[in-house]
Amino acid sequence: MAEQAKKKGKKGLMIGLTLLVVFVIVGVVVGLAISGKINIPGLTPKKKPIPAAVAKPKASPTPKTETPAKTKEETKIPVVTSVKQGAVKLAEVWNEMPTENLVKVVDKWKPEELAIVLNEMDPAKVAEVLAAMKPNVASDISEKLKAIASQIPAE
Repeated sequence: MAEQAKKKGKKGLMIGLTLLVVFVIVGVVVGLAISGKINIPGLTPKKKPIPAAVAKPKASPTPKTETPAKTKEETKIPVVTSVKQGAVKLAEVWNEMPTENLVKVVDKWKPEELAIVLNEMDPAKVAEVLAAMKPNVASDISEKLKAIASQIPAE
């Protein structure tokens, strides 16, 4: 008899646990349906219609003006440049170039800008470059070089 009681106890416990699991699952599903997370007809509440005054328009008749996104150039930190420092670095490169190639490179340069770089170059190289140029262009550049060379730096 003791064994039959134990079997009935185990059987009752198994039935009780099974029913508990089923009730928990059913409760979770009903809860999700009532809260609107899942759709079960009859349990899920119907969505309330949005009044026309509050509803978002589907298409706007007037074009929207948006603030333009900042470009990379606008978000960069401003950089301080030195014309003289740039001219010195470029003069170092130009001093190493063959004269005929250098004349082709500077062909489109403005005399004012070219004179700043030539002023920092080796004088012998500058003489070669000016000799390879058209006389009127070489003359203009020579005048600009003279003006730069005659400047007295402020102390």
